[in-house]
Amino acid sequence: MNEEKLLQILKKLEGLQTVDTAAQALSMRKQSALNLIVKLKKEKYATVNGGGKQKRIYKITTTRQLPRVPGMFDILNKYNPNFKLNPWYDHQVHGIYGPEEALIDAIQTKSFRVILASMRLFNHITSWPKLYKLSKEKDCWQQVGALYDVARLSWKVKSMPPYYSSFTFKKKKYLIRPYPTQEDIFKPIAKKWKVFIPFKKGDLLKVAS
Repeated sequence: MNEEKLLQILKKLEGLQTVDTAAQALSMRKQSALNLIVKLKKEKYATVNGGGKQKRIYKITTTRQLPRVPGMFDILNKYNPNFKLNPWYDHQVHGIYGPEEALIDAIQTKSFRVILASMRLFNHITSWPKLYKLSKEKDCWQQVGALYDVARLSWKVKSMPPYYSSFTFKKKKYLIRPYPTQEDIFKPIAKKWKVFIPFKKGDLLKVAS
């Protein structure tokens, strides 16, 4: 199939299709439409949802679809089996994306539940230099450090290299504005990192199990 003919077919099918609607759009038999969709899947122009008892729905585009890399919500839910998040948007990423990137993105959401869940990621950090570099780019190393120390109060976490906890700070920051630190147990952490801690001890129990 030449590129011009392929583009014509893709334009006719672009969007969501079933085998029946694709056959109708192209005026061909159902089996021929299915064979064509299989070829489009191999060429990454089509992806599928459903199957089994559900009718298969094919998403067809005029450009090749890049494979989906697990995003922030995927990673947070992976490491929080008892504290699942319901994504309110599809956080898609491409390329290298792991716990370090997910932790930084979680802080940027300013979401209470997302940031609470992000503390479980400290046990899966493989590169502290990378995490530090990413946090400096987003100006949130203070928040990262504060969350690390909060997490240590409720469960065992991997040790942070001493270098990264040796800094002093002048500017106070919020994890979630305008919530201040209320729990006495968190006040030494808030003082050390100059970060207001919005959580209560009961909140940590939700993600500690």
